[in-house]
This record gives sequence, structure tokens and C-alpha cells, in this order.
Amino acid sequence: MGNQIKRCVIVSGAPETDLSFIQKNISKNDYVICADSGYIKCNKLGIIPDLVIGDFDSSSIPDLACEIITLNREKAYTDTFHCVMEAVERGYKNICILGAIGDRLDHTYANILCLNYCLKNSVECCIINQKNRISLIKNEKKINKDYSNFSLFAFLEPCNQVRINGAYYTAGFYSQEAIDFEVDSQMGVSNFVTDDYATVTVEKGILLLIESND
Repeated sequence: MGNQIKRCVIVSGAPETDLSFIQKNISKNDYVICADSGYIKCNKLGIIPDLVIGDFDSSSIPDLACEIITLNREKAYTDTFHCVMEAVERGYKNICILGAIGDRLDHTYANILCLNYCLKNSVECCIINQKNRISLIKNEKKINKDYSNFSLFAFLEPCNQVRINGAYYTAGFYSQEAIDFEVDSQMGVSNFVTDDYATVTVEKGILLLIESND
């Protein structure tokens, strides 16, 4: 059962120049789902996925000894979102999405929207590549020094009473006790952790957290 496995990793089809990054972010205990051509990356790494889902418009149907779900090419949702919905349906509470940040900005944004679906279903989810990790903050989150910089944006709706501790820019930088972020606010761009870790809290709304390395 899915809830007996610690984490689900979804491998999407965005181009990856460093396949070793994918390899080091998949462990033997992970349940691996490939979105359409994502299975080609796993095949190159010698990783057999547990499940492949796609309409296979960008690749042929794989000949693999694993479960395969074939989707109609005319559909409402992306292959990656179908993978996310299937992982949530199977009971996974921790999802990591690889190969989801690419040259197609529309697909990248659609993949970011998958984070909100997970949040609504009480599932922890992040999107990562070599230089970025993208996740959402509701209520509170601790940010470690895994990445050089982090940026905060109001996600889909305004965020009220945002407090940042342990980072260079806090509400005190703006002579306030807390900051309200409108959906078009850029006040949270390019911050960095100064203490052992930073803590971000938000009283109302959801923050988009992007951790990055230059």
C-alpha cells in the first residue's frame, strides 16, 4: 500500500542536462511514477519505475515490467498532474517531482499548480531540479541552508501577517512587525538564511517558496 512507503517520486519529461541529479534524488524505498517520456530518463539510469502514466505523445508506450496507465491525448490535465492525482489517490503523503522545470514555461507553471492540489489534500510536495526547489507554505515552515537564496510570493491570493525570522530581510527591514503580500508583490525576492535556519509564518493565505542556487 502507498501509505507504507515513505515517499513517492514523480519523474516528468522536462529536459535534464544532469541525469545524475535524478539518480541521487531517488532511493530504493521510493515509489517511482514516470510522466510520459520521464521513463526514458529512468531507463538511461537503470531505474525501473513502479508506474508510468501518459498519453505518449512525446514517446512510445514503454515496454517495461511495470504498471502502465495510458491516457487519451485529448484531455483536460497534464500527464504530470495525472501522476500527482494518482499518487495522492494511492495514499502517498510525501511527493517529490523531478524533471518538472523546463523550457516550456506553461508546463512549468502547470506543474507548480500541482503543489496546491497536494496542499489541499494534506500532502507534502516539492518540485526540484539542479538549482531550484519549489514548495508552498501554509501557516509555518522552517527553511534550512540547502540553497543560497530563497524568495517568497503570495500564491493565488494575498497573504497577511507574514513573519520571517533568521533571515537577512525580515519585517523589521521594512519597519514593520509583519508584512502583507499582495499577489503582485516582489518584496520577498532574493532573501537568504543568516541563522542556522529561517522560519516563515503566514497568518492568512499561502506563500510560494522558491529556494535557489546561482
